Parts: sequence; C-alpha cells; structure tokens
Amino acid sequence: MRDLTKRGFIGGLLLTGMLIAAPAAVQAQGKILRSDTDALGAPGHTMIIVASKIWKREAGIAVQVNDSQTLTRSALKLGSGKLEVMPLPTAVAGYLQKGARMYAKKFKKEAIAASKEIRSILGWLAVTNHPLTFEDSGIKGFKDIKGKRVFVGPPSGGASVNSQNYIRSLTGYEPNKDYKAIKMPWGSGLQAMLDGKLDVFFRPAGLGAAAVEQIGLKKKFRILDARTGNPEGLKKFTAPPHRFVLEIPPGTYKSQVDNDKKVVTTGGTFNLGVAASLPEDMVYKMTKAIWENLGEMQQTAVTLKSVNPKRPFIGSNVRLHSGAAKYYREIGTKIPERLLPPSS
Repeated sequence: MRDLTKRGFIGGLLLTGMLIAAPAAVQAQGKILRSDTDALGAPGHTMIIVASKIWKREAGIAVQVNDSQTLTRSALKLGSGKLEVMPLPTAVAGYLQKGARMYAKKFKKEAIAASKEIRSILGWLAVTNHPLTFEDSGIKGFKDIKGKRVFVGPPSGGASVNSQNYIRSLTGYEPNKDYKAIKMPWGSGLQAMLDGKLDVFFRPAGLGAAAVEQIGLKKKFRILDARTGNPEGLKKFTAPPHRFVLEIPPGTYKSQVDNDKKVVTTGGTFNLGVAASLPEDMVYKMTKAIWENLGEMQQTAVTLKSVNPKRPFIGSNVRLHSGAAKYYREIGTKIPERLLPPSS
C-alpha cells in the first residue's frame, strides 16, 4: 500500500478570472486556448488559473477558462476539439479510454474515440478526500453513516463514483440502500450541508482547501478517518496506481474536531490534459514554463504544493504530448514507455 503524507497550510492567493491574456499575446498565437475546470478553488481550477498566468507571461499563450464544469463531460469536449486544455482526473481518463461507467450507455464509442485525441503534460497528486460531518451529528466513523444523507458529488461526475466506491470499500454499504446518496452541483451540495440538510459531505480538495474551512465557519466538523472502516477494503480501494493513502496533518483546519491528531484518508491524481492537435512547440513552452516557475506557482496557491518535479508522471494514464516529451527528454527525465507519444 502506498502511503504519502502531504503537508500544507491554509493560505495562498486564489487567482480568478475568465480570460488571462493580453491582446498582443492573443494575436501572436492566433487563437485563445479553451479550458474547462472544476469548481472555483478546486485543485484543477487552481492549476489552470495559476498555470495560465505563467503561460501568458512566459510564452504569450492565452487561456479562456470556463469554471464549475462536470469534468466527465469536459473530457469528451477535449477529445472532440472543443477544448484545448483541462485538468483531467486520472479515473475519468480511464473511464473515457474504456467507454466505461458514465460513458457506457450512451457515449461509449464517442468516449473511446475522444480518448485517442487527448495527451498530457504532467500528472500530480491533486485531491485529498475530505468526508466531513458536523461534530453534533453523532457520526464518528464510516460505520455510522448507515441510514444517513450523504453528499457524494455532482450527478454524472467522477467524484460521485469515487465517493460511493470509497464508502463501499470501507463499509460494504450500497448507495440508496444502506444510506441515501445525494448528488447535486458542488455549490448546492455545500449550501445543503450548511443548511443542515445533509449528514455527511464528501469533498475531494487540495490540502488546506478554503471550501473545507468554509464549513468550519458554521460549526465544528469531523473528518472521518479511513481507519474507522475495513482495513482490507482500504487496501483494495488504494490498489489502483492513481489512488493513495494520505494523512491530513494535525492543525490543518482550525475548526476540525481533534485537530491535534492526524487523519488518515485517501487521495487521487489528475493529468494536466491537452488536445493532441496542439502544436509541439506550443506544448513544449507550456511544459517548460510550469516546471521552471513551479516555486512561484506553489507560493501563489498552497494546494499546488503536491506538484512534485521528482514525480512528474504520478498516477498518469494519458500519453504525453510530443511537446511535453521533448521537454522531458531535454532535461534528462526518463519517460515510462506507456506514456510515450504514439509516434515515439
């Protein structure tokens, strides 16, 4: 079982904006790259916003960002030429490649075709699972959620699949049989939790995320520890290469019950996905700009501290763009054969 501990502190500047570009830069490139992201402040959104600032300054590349999107749908858009860049959850990329899960019934052929038109720049440990409950709920462990109202994520999204699998692995509970699985957009789910309409709120987020702190402004909360569930189930859940056992360090959240103790949870990886059709030179510059300015990016956003130059392909399951591969070869980074561009 892989066990990675990520430390972080609340803070950092969250950059926002729909277009990060200057007219001259747009004219130089001839087009604006289009990107979908997850919710405001979520790890994928933060990566794109912060990277876009660097891309504009270092390479004159502009990005138009459409936030709060369902990334399972965005993945289809990326593979069909309607987007050029996005944060692509590793699990979603796997479903797309097989035409499985949310794609299986209506979009199997489209998903498989789309997956062949997607490449990556890097992989990073993007999310830490935060299964939250208020202190006064009486819920102290995973076994206690039986019969409760549990927000698992947005409809048709990969997060809801992940949350339900996590619960199933640790407890054997099935959604809408042993507990009520609530699906709605992230913002609506958060508001429902704050209004007392939910018992448990699953939030995959970067360590030290503002969205988690927001719940603590209401009242004290508990993060359910994975050790309260079936240890064999935890081992099975984290067997795929894109899932990890993580620890939320003591003191990460002020309003967390028992915040002087670590919490064991799980986390997952994202690919920084790009369209295969992008020019090699452009993606080379995008890749180089990220790694040569990573320190600045991590100072800007604490949730990007998990981007690790020593593990640039962590959890990756999408072949590299030829431009990204060119950069890694240039700096002497060995590329796993499974991630080599198709023409390599």
